[in-house]
Amino acid sequence: MPYSPSLAAGLATAVGLIWLSVFSTQSPAQTADVATSSQTKAPGLQCNGERILDPFQGKLAGPDLPAGLLPIDDKVRDSILGSGLPCQENVTPVGQEDVGLDNLQRGFDFYSWRTFIALNSPADRTSIEHAQAEMRTRWEDMDNFKQLLDVMLLAKLQPPKWPSDRAAMETERKRLVPKECVDLHNKMPNRMIVKMIEESFNEPFKTGPLIDQQGHYAIFDILMNREMFEYIMAHRLNTKAGQMSAANSGLLVDFPPGQNTGATLGAFMLKVSWKSLTSEEKAAKNFHMVDALVLMPPPDDPKAARPCLEETLGLVGFHAVHKTVGRPQWIWTSFEHVKNVPDKDEVAANKFDGPYNFFSVSCKDDCPARNATPPRPWDPDPTLKLRFRKDDSFKSQIVRETPLTDAAKNMNKIFQSMLQNSVWKNYMLISTQWPSAAACTSLHSQRTDSPAPRTDFLKQPDMTCSPAPTFLANSTLETYSQADSEGDVPLASSSCIACHGNAVGFQTGPSTPKTGEIHLNQSDFTFMLEKAQ
Repeated sequence: MPYSPSLAAGLATAVGLIWLSVFSTQSPAQTADVATSSQTKAPGLQCNGERILDPFQGKLAGPDLPAGLLPIDDKVRDSILGSGLPCQENVTPVGQEDVGLDNLQRGFDFYSWRTFIALNSPADRTSIEHAQAEMRTRWEDMDNFKQLLDVMLLAKLQPPKWPSDRAAMETERKRLVPKECVDLHNKMPNRMIVKMIEESFNEPFKTGPLIDQQGHYAIFDILMNREMFEYIMAHRLNTKAGQMSAANSGLLVDFPPGQNTGATLGAFMLKVSWKSLTSEEKAAKNFHMVDALVLMPPPDDPKAARPCLEETLGLVGFHAVHKTVGRPQWIWTSFEHVKNVPDKDEVAANKFDGPYNFFSVSCKDDCPARNATPPRPWDPDPTLKLRFRKDDSFKSQIVRETPLTDAAKNMNKIFQSMLQNSVWKNYMLISTQWPSAAACTSLHSQRTDSPAPRTDFLKQPDMTCSPAPTFLANSTLETYSQADSEGDVPLASSSCIACHGNAVGFQTGPSTPKTGEIHLNQSDFTFMLEKAQ
């Protein structure tokens, strides 16, 4: 069923109050500070189950911020920046905006900014308010997230481990260091390691690499939290053989959801994009940056060397995806660096705020077509390291096809004003996509043998439950899958929820299926399981 704004608004308004009444009766968790102190022995990220709504006065769904809103009061700022990671969304169709759907979107965008702040706060637990470019974040701490390629391992390296104590985590990390990077790792043990495969440089649906204005590849990485890891290991989903086993033939993959009750975080996944920084960019400190060891993709010639490179990487894109009890189709949050690309309206008006990471304002002749994929071959040449061409003859000319809404721009202004002394003022929310049909999201499986949370994967006519907004694409992570209202790209690839609703693994059907039983080879809105070996 195609997305209809009027239908979504009606469903959201009619059923949203039901959600509000349900969640408002749940017992609130302890405050973030108390929860942290009482849960210091628990591994992984903790979340705050308090029901926190945005305190900003006035309408944001308009061209201008409400008069007098900025600067944000110091106490309000400190409260928001220290509120911790939300366990789930806290939204309502009733609020300061004129339309219920706008109030809900505002609630999700506030949730997204809180999530972004909590994940990118310094790992040493100091405030993000003064975070500097090279400070390691909480999501980069090996206790909180694990890279996908450290889970979907070759048979000789199975099984992956995720111990709870720091020393054992270090031992596991060292065990998985690629042999090509061992010497450099021994010299620089604190560097992040990025193991490149095709998906590390080739965009979704194998649509091509993204090349920055210095002629270098953008690099992509995927991570999961402990809850996802534990579910994968409990069901032997980390290998093809495990997924294809008879024991998993009837399994409906159903990751645990976050919820305020009990302050449970649930499943959480990240996808990030990086660019290789120049010496000038490193000195300017306008990116969150990490010193990394980058293992080049496997070459076509198995005898050829696979270089391990010393690189300083700057964060340019950030997807945070969270499954919650209220939104089992997950909540899809997308951030970018403010200098990535112009949007199509800015290009049409010839109003630029460059220089940009993936668009040249000065290029007039022989420029690549807008959002054109690079010429083949796409695979990195080991002799060129991360350079796309020896003569740097191609640089991407990328434009954002769906401009930010006024509401998103205003929410960004508010949070960026609170981060003026932090490197994170250089990042912006693109949007938050969420399933808007609350009556649909509340359905549960009718199978008596379905384990919690009993997600209904047979929803009809639309298991995605009407995503809002209709389109969402990060200019660095779905560069060539962008779409606008003209429908240039199919919804299935230009919407996070619609796209991931097609994700599958390697499960096979039962050899003796029950009469009338429908077998779904699905993986709960994640493509991670396809990387099992």
